[in-house]
Amino acid sequence: MHGSTEAMVDHLICALAERGIASEKFNLTVTDLGRLAVSLLDAATLVIGSSTVLMGAHPSVIHATAVANVLRPKVRHAAIIGSYGWATKMTEQLTAMIPNLKVELLGTVLCKGLPQADDLAALDALADTIRDRHTALGLL
Repeated sequence: MHGSTEAMVDHLICALAERGIASEKFNLTVTDLGRLAVSLLDAATLVIGSSTVLMGAHPSVIHATAVANVLRPKVRHAAIIGSYGWATKMTEQLTAMIPNLKVELLGTVLCKGLPQADDLAALDALADTIRDRHTALGLL
C-alpha cells in the first residue's frame, strides 16, 4: 500500500501525456495551498488521488477537496483514483464533498494494494475518457 497511489498517479500522468494532455501532480502533504488553488482555476478536469485511511480519504486530500469545493473552479470533469488495504468508502466521501463543483464524474479507479495490470488498464481507459471529453470541449 505504501506508494500504491503514487504509482497510480504516475501511470495516469504518463498516460495523459501520451494523449497530449498536460497535467500537474500535487503531493498534498507538502503542497502550497495557494499553488494548488491557482492550478485549480485553470483546470478542465480534476483527478483526486488518495490512499485510504480509516475507510476514507487521507486527511490532506480531504482538506484539499474541501478547498476545491469552496473555490468553485470551473472544472468540467472529475475522477477519483486511489488504493486501499481492506475496504474503503473514499469514493462516497469525496463525491459528497464537492457539491459546489458542477462536474461530470468520469469514474473511479481503486485498487487493493499495489496496482496490477487490470488497474493500470483502467487508468489507461480513464485517460482515454479524459482525452475524449477534452476533445469535445475543443481543448485538444
